[in-house]
Amino acid sequence: MKIRRLLFRKTIIALLAVAAAMTHGRSSKGDSPNILLILVDDVGYADVGAFASRLNNVETEKLYYETPRIDQLAREGMMFTQFYAYSVCAPTRASLMTGKMSNRMGMWDAYAVVNTTFENLGESTPEGLHFLDRKSVNAPADRAVNIPVSSTALHDVKTIPQGLEGYHTAFIGKWHLGSHNHEGFRPEDSGFDETLAYFDGGGSTYYHPFRVGAGKTPEWDNLGDPIDPQPDYLSDDVAVRVNRFLSKRAGMKNAEPFFLFLSHPACHGPVQSRADDREYFERKNNEADLIGHKDAEYAGLVKGMDRSIGSILDKLDELELAEDTAVIFMSDNGGHPVFTRNDPLRGGKSMLYEGGIRVPMIVRWPGKTKAGTISNVVAEVTDMYPTLMEMAGVDYEDFKSDETTDGESFLSLFEDPENSEKGYSRDEFYQFYGKLGYSGFHQFASWAILRKGDYKLHYDYHGKVELYDISQDMLEQNDLVPSRPQLAYEMLVQLTDWLEENCHEAYLPKPNPNFDPNGELPYGAYVPLEELKEKLKGRFDS
Repeated sequence: MKIRRLLFRKTIIALLAVAAAMTHGRSSKGDSPNILLILVDDVGYADVGAFASRLNNVETEKLYYETPRIDQLAREGMMFTQFYAYSVCAPTRASLMTGKMSNRMGMWDAYAVVNTTFENLGESTPEGLHFLDRKSVNAPADRAVNIPVSSTALHDVKTIPQGLEGYHTAFIGKWHLGSHNHEGFRPEDSGFDETLAYFDGGGSTYYHPFRVGAGKTPEWDNLGDPIDPQPDYLSDDVAVRVNRFLSKRAGMKNAEPFFLFLSHPACHGPVQSRADDREYFERKNNEADLIGHKDAEYAGLVKGMDRSIGSILDKLDELELAEDTAVIFMSDNGGHPVFTRNDPLRGGKSMLYEGGIRVPMIVRWPGKTKAGTISNVVAEVTDMYPTLMEMAGVDYEDFKSDETTDGESFLSLFEDPENSEKGYSRDEFYQFYGKLGYSGFHQFASWAILRKGDYKLHYDYHGKVELYDISQDMLEQNDLVPSRPQLAYEMLVQLTDWLEENCHEAYLPKPNPNFDPNGELPYGAYVPLEELKEKLKGRFDS
């Protein structure tokens, strides 16, 4: 009799376990969580209350911008205070999706419709390049560079949805990796099972989003299934679409876990907020002693983004999916230097100073991350691919054995936030930005950095070098080149050697044959690399 009761109890326990695994979008294959990855656009480190309050050493109530739902997510999960993205959107997206540095794929910059691709010119594609790459054009003035720009970075690579075996994958939002709906480079072509909607590369209106802007350019965008009634504001529309997806997944029995990539359009320009949000901050302008950039329109745009994300988090709770879902929040680059301020961090979007590449990042994974924990360990966007694979419990040996990949899983930091056990081994991070300068808010030559331990070296291709100890000088105000020329030299050699070894020759800066040293030099005189090295060596050899 005891044996029969014991067998009966074991049978009941087994059935309960199977039933639990079949609910709420969970898989019966183990502990693989649902994964919701939220990537926001042009949202600076100082735009998010949880990070701005630490940066300024004040309570969030003292800040002008308000992000209460993202701040709540930070309290419930783990904040990463030294997480790097790239300085503009498309390179970050390419690296996130592949675990490769954007420079490996020629993805230096954001891009629009490109008329000078090899395809559009009807020319054969040079060996090692891609038919959607732009044909090289000579750089103007004294910038001494000559760089093609890739129209897409996802050719011939394995992406996150392709790697997440056993997952149902979906995408919504700003794609900006597909050469504007070029066949073969859309979300579904990169492995997503379902596309809820995607919009153009940025710059669409937030008002009546499917009647103007993106709605008028169907060759660029998949507008997704219609919603009735149609929200009049883009951030609200995004939340409705995501919540509809979550409801569908929650109602499916024995469903695979899901991976949803929400590439949120906010807070990319144009800066447009809902009228009620803008009016709220116009009234708040009368309050004294508030910290942060004070623009009611942009603050309203941020508030709308936060409300959109809050609605999605509420839906996870309502559907009892929250405990089974890992939520990751991050921005694609620093805040736009015209629309917002990244103070006290230096610089902003399109710059390699901290204000342009240090971004807010949060992970909330119930049972795996501890509420309210903070990691100050340096990590970056290429690490997201292997981290997601390890979270999902899938085999990614092909990634680890590929010499052209760069990221490393930071999963060990969830239990060891300060990396005392050295489970995360990366200590060197490279970036190269090939932009030829935006007129209006900043001008510069092509630019590269090396973050090595606490030190960060800047090198632009005119021959300017700056060195900072980020652990002591996060604001990058005390240039150490005069006092540490040997370290600057050694890091410069390491950086430029690495770029030459790991970038396709066609994507490396080249001397401009039209450069006139006697002409106008708005960016300063060009100093060739070897000459620059000799100058640095002369400082410490003597």
